[in-house]
Order: sequence, then C-alpha cells, then structure tokens
Amino acid sequence: NDSEKERFIGSINARLDLTDFLYIRGRVGTDRYDLHRTTSEPYGTGYKPQGGINHYKLAFQQLDADFFLGTDNLSLTDQVSLTAFVGIGSNIIKSESLSINGNDFIVPSLVSINNVKAKSAGYGFSEKQINSAYGSAEFGYNDWAYLTVTARNDWFSTLSLAGKNAPNNDLYTSATLSLVLSDALDLGDISFLKLRAGYSQVAGGADSPYRLNLTYGIVGQGHLGASLGQINGGQIPNTEITPFEKNETEFGFDIRMLDNRLSLDATYYDNETVGDIVGVSASATSGFGSALANLGEITNSGVELLVKYKPIVTDDFAMEVSLNYTNNESKVVATNDTGGNISLDEPRDRNLRVTHIVGEKYGALFGTSFQRDSQGRIVHETSRGYPVPVIVNNRKILGFGVPPQQIGIGASFRYKDFNAGFLIEGKSGGQIYSGTNNRLIGYGLHKMTVPAGGREAGMVPDGVLEDGSVITTSLDYAQQQAYWGRYNDAAEAGIRDSDYMRLRQLSIGYNIPSNVLEGTFIQSASVSLIGKNLFFLSNDVENVDPESAYASNNSQGLEFQGMPVPRTIGFNVNLKF
Repeated sequence: NDSEKERFIGSINARLDLTDFLYIRGRVGTDRYDLHRTTSEPYGTGYKPQGGINHYKLAFQQLDADFFLGTDNLSLTDQVSLTAFVGIGSNIIKSESLSINGNDFIVPSLVSINNVKAKSAGYGFSEKQINSAYGSAEFGYNDWAYLTVTARNDWFSTLSLAGKNAPNNDLYTSATLSLVLSDALDLGDISFLKLRAGYSQVAGGADSPYRLNLTYGIVGQGHLGASLGQINGGQIPNTEITPFEKNETEFGFDIRMLDNRLSLDATYYDNETVGDIVGVSASATSGFGSALANLGEITNSGVELLVKYKPIVTDDFAMEVSLNYTNNESKVVATNDTGGNISLDEPRDRNLRVTHIVGEKYGALFGTSFQRDSQGRIVHETSRGYPVPVIVNNRKILGFGVPPQQIGIGASFRYKDFNAGFLIEGKSGGQIYSGTNNRLIGYGLHKMTVPAGGREAGMVPDGVLEDGSVITTSLDYAQQQAYWGRYNDAAEAGIRDSDYMRLRQLSIGYNIPSNVLEGTFIQSASVSLIGKNLFFLSNDVENVDPESAYASNNSQGLEFQGMPVPRTIGFNVNLKF
C-alpha cells in the first residue's frame, strides 16, 4: 500500500489606514492538498483469493476571504476606549475524487490495475459555501475592564434550495465581560489575574451538501457496456431543515504567579444545543437507512482546566510542564414531539444502535444483552442438549459512546539551541461497541474463546442454567463453535470501556545559531524530528485502537474492523527570510 499527499497552505493579509483611527483590511487564505493512495490485496489473500487493487485520487481546497472596516483603540473619553469592526466573509470548500478499482489478477504476481479481469471507476465531487456578515465592538475602561459584544449572520449553502420555505441563515450574538484585576489592584505575588463571564450563541448548517433533495449519479462499472444511473446516498432528504442553535454561558479566570512561572486557566461552561441536524434511523423497507431531521435539545456542562509550571528557567536550560483536564456532563432533554427514543446509527452486525433517550447522557449504546441472575452470572439454556447463553432481545443501555473526561500531560525542554518535548493524551469514562472483538468471538479467534486448558480438555461455560445450578458440562469442539456463535449475538459481548492513554507526540529539535546564518538571506532556521501516535501507555480495548471508531459526530462509540491511527515520524525544516 502507498499513500502520497501534497499540501499547500497560504494567506495574504493587507491593511490600509484611511485615517488615524479608521482602517480597511482584506485577507485571503487557502488550504489545498492532493492525495493519491494505492491499496492492494495480493493474489492468495484469504478473504480475496484472486487479489485486487484500488487507485484513489482526491483534490481538496478550502478558500477563506474576509473584508472589513474597523477602528483600533479609539478613545471615546479619557477612560473609555473602543475597538470595533464590521465585515463580510466567505468560506468555500471543494473536493473532487476519482477511484479505479480492479479485482481478480490475471497474472498472480503482477500487481497492476491493467492486470485485472474486472475494473470499475468512481467519480465524486462536493462543494459547499458559507457567506457571512459580522461585527464586533470592545469597550475598554481604564485598560482593565472590557465588554465585548458581537453579532454574526451566516448563510449556509447546505441549507439552500430553490423554493425552500425554511430559512437558510441564522443571526447569533455574544457578550463577554472581562476584568484584569491585576491591572487595577496591587495583588502582591500574583502577576496576572483575569476574571471573565460570557454568553454566546452559535448557529450551524448541515455538515455535508446535497442533503435537502435527492441527487443522481452514474454507477461506475455499468452493465453490458451501458451506463447505469442511481440515487446517491441512503438518506431521506428534508427540505425544511433549519440551522441548529447552541447557547452557552461561561465563567472563568486566568491567574499567574511566581514571576509568571505558574499559571492556572479554569473555565466552567453550560450550554444547550437545540434543533441539531442528525440522521435518524429509518425502516429498511423505505429503501433508505436514515432520514434527515432537526431534533431535540441536548445540554452540556463541565469544567476545563489548564495548569502550566516552569520549574527551571536559566539562560542555558528551561523546562515547562503542563496539564489540561476536561470533564463534560451531557443530558438529552428532548428528542421529538412524543419524547420517544431516537436511533441515529448502528454497527454492521445490527444488534445495537446509538440512541438519544430523554433523561440520559448523550450517545447511549442501546442493544441486546445476556440474561443474568441476581448475582450477575450469565443464564444458559439447554434446548440443543448443551448450554448456550440466553440473549435478551429487549434492548437496554449498555454504555455511552462519548467519553466525558479528557486529559493531556505535556512537557518541553530547552538546552541552549536544542529543544525537546512530549505530549500524552487520554480519555476515560466512555464505552465503545467493538464489532471487531465481537466478530472475533463469534469466529472463535478471540483469546477468550480458548480458556486455560480449553483446547484439549474442552470448555466449561462460566454461568448458570435456568434452574440456577452452576454449569459443570464441558463442551467439545463443535459445541464450542455453536456456543460462541450464540454468545456474539448479544451486543453486550462487544462492549468495552474505551479508556486509553497514548504518547501523542514526541519531538526533538535544533535551532541553528544566528552567527551561522550571518551573510545569508535566512533570518532564522530550525530543524526537528517529530513522532506522532507512537504507542499506547494503556488501552482498555484489546485488539483495536479506540480512536478507530468509524463515527465521530452524532454516533460515537461504534467500531468495526477499524484501521488504527497511523504512527507517523516526520522531519521538519522551518526557515524565515
């Protein structure tokens, strides 16, 4: 397999001062990359004996443009100042993809798209745009008290359709009060203290375009030389979708002491999201997998903490450590008009759904489970002549797919012109449905299917019979196959705690001394070696990476044969001219 990515990021920012207090500014930025990926399954691969190959190309571009009129620190009185601007902007995202897939190699050892019996091609494109008008005004009092108010109106192309009655835009505002008490009072050893409180509104459109109406496409492989058309996507469109709204109240403080060597930034927030744009599961008889809808109300509240400390600071050596921690508590306040459960997504073995349930936390994993006795032991039935687990088809909450707690621990070091650093990240408190482990259990490939001595001496199931007696019957090979086949029918068999800690980044670098660069056009230069996602320090999900879950928006907590997050090692050169 091979993957190559070329990326370009650039921006232009220009400002013209019209008067001593009034200016105009324009800025344009772009982020573009081209990806070419080739994957293949060699001839003789177990799940594809004849082999196959796929070439995939993607061109992506994001363009941002803004133009605004503003004033900097205009003195309204001797004590009151004003910094303000109004502007317009546009965000455009385009992508275009092309894929060629081939199956069944003609010559076994020749891996080439021209060496296959059957080829198919696919083409896709996507474009969306957000146009905005916005403004901000910050009033300062004696350079220590500040009141900032903003207003913004966004128009979303993903919510725009000819003849659509529902609005495609939303106006939202915010207000923030901050007090820099260290500039108003003598606080002794406290060098900086800032208190802040704010209320903000945010609106958003659908993530993907072309979801308000049915769209059509051409099937790549065709049939008997003729092109075939199809309806794209598996979601029932909704022409009445409106922007979702999020309202948040926030309080916090930033304090620094010991000559700014110790700092603490703390925030408490409470927000509600109304009318979130989600895909609600639909009956398979409709021909679709989901329906687009504005649904419900979800609240989130929590704390965010960031602590930094510099224990050593000298001319030659410096060290800084940091700790950030987040804890979020969510709750589904409302779903639909009837208050019923809303199913959002399901894994590929279809015995569990991510479900919104009124009164519960966000992202409940709602699925089938084992029948258990009062002591929590699995109950077995013997209709086959040997014990197998009893599955309860009435679904229940087995966990929650969104981990409430996140933590990051980092450190940076500098010795003369050398520097190094690391970052450890982790999440805890959530669960994941691991379809990979559930499937391994069903196929008898998971280590739990071969308990100590089970291979030669047989296996005695752990649990009780329906009459409450402890199981003593040993299962032979064929019976074990049936036992684990029944076992993995329960979604509970795939539920795992998704807690993990991983070394997210490790780096070492060198700043080239300025005297080495004298006489050149280079002002500064540095080189560094960076490794990302190097290894786990702990992982509660065996055999898989918890971050390989295939849903990351409204349906978190589902995993099935997910590719692990790649370990990358890169070399960075930074030059300033």
